[in-house]
Amino acid sequence: METQIGNKAESDKEVHKQQTEPGTEPSTQNKEAEEVKSQLSAGIEIKDGNNAEKAEELFQKPEIDFDRFFKFIDSSIQGLKEYSLIASALELGVFEALDTPLSARSLAEKLGCDPLLMPYFCEALHNIGFLDRFEEGMDKEEEKAQIVKADSVASQEKGKSETGSENPDKEVNNGGAVYLVSELSATYLLESSPFSQQHYLAERVRNVERWARLPQILKQGPEIVEKGPFFGEIVHCMAENARCGLLQETIKVVTENIDFTNVKKLLDIGGGHGLYAVAFSKLNEDLQSFVFDLPPVTAETRYFIEKHGASRVDTIQGDFFKDEIGSNYDLIFSSFNPGGKVPSLIPKIAEALNPGGFFVTRQMPDEKMKSNPLLSLDWNLWTFEGVKKGRSGYSFENSVPFNEYMELLGNYGLEVFRALDMTDGSRIVFARKIT
Repeated sequence: METQIGNKAESDKEVHKQQTEPGTEPSTQNKEAEEVKSQLSAGIEIKDGNNAEKAEELFQKPEIDFDRFFKFIDSSIQGLKEYSLIASALELGVFEALDTPLSARSLAEKLGCDPLLMPYFCEALHNIGFLDRFEEGMDKEEEKAQIVKADSVASQEKGKSETGSENPDKEVNNGGAVYLVSELSATYLLESSPFSQQHYLAERVRNVERWARLPQILKQGPEIVEKGPFFGEIVHCMAENARCGLLQETIKVVTENIDFTNVKKLLDIGGGHGLYAVAFSKLNEDLQSFVFDLPPVTAETRYFIEKHGASRVDTIQGDFFKDEIGSNYDLIFSSFNPGGKVPSLIPKIAEALNPGGFFVTRQMPDEKMKSNPLLSLDWNLWTFEGVKKGRSGYSFENSVPFNEYMELLGNYGLEVFRALDMTDGSRIVFARKIT
């Protein structure tokens, strides 16, 4: 077919050449040529010779593949819909209510929701794995089998959704179904779970609300956030995140590289929730740990210290850029501290360590930050009063690249002896104070 069209195009070029010789009507010939061009480009024979220019416009396709555009938009909207499902379910108390099985109608009645919409809502949550569904009146073995079957169907339906072959008008047939929190939602969304991420979800909701104000922020500049309320909430968010593997991996790596039998005094600088200091204190009964952070933060730190019964962990209030951080430490630890790449802190850290003491810092490498412009934009949509942030994510104006920061440690007697990349893409660096 392509060869035939190509041959026809060559033939038409000759016709066009002959017809443009003296004595012909240029406007007529141009019009005819354009008609032929339109027919060839669309692969369609245009029989109506009137309004050929309009016909060409109608049959013209964009040069850029439309599939790329619509897939991106649809995928983005799909993510927004799924986020709204989870956030709405959390706000309405759906997961807590379904700690015991309920039908969609009973759930709607319990929560004061529309009984006609609730079946669709429950099915949508089931489809993304946040609710289990089974038929009412089943015994335990049948119930388990139904849940496995339902999960398999949900997985298949999700695959259909991703390929765009689902029927959006398909009715939900769940008259005899009852719903229960899935293992996923029970682990991360029930308040009673030790791994609950409710504070994290609340922070994500606030982030989405900020992005909804993006046009306004782009015109007026970054939003100013109050430190007190911000840190009071973000500390709980970070604590929840840490419990899901970050804390455990970090403690394991640190203890593999440092002998804790010789660590008697430890400082977690910018330690926030203090869970690292709490965990380290469990490794040596003679270890006294301190968490240094701003006053609004340490008030929350004490909550976690008391919660985990860490009697040998205490707090120090202050601003580490301005105030003294203490002395005679055997280990100073820093994890994702926003000031963790500021050179002016290095001499203060070195001075506070005992000879032979360790400085351990964990940060996200700059190359990962710079390669993510969306993250950098997100970081710069807000700030604190009088604080200037850096261009890349999680950096400040006076920060330096992490590799440069590591090199500067040696200028103050801190010798880097190991740097390891972690599973989340961050890098943990070990340095020893040379005696």
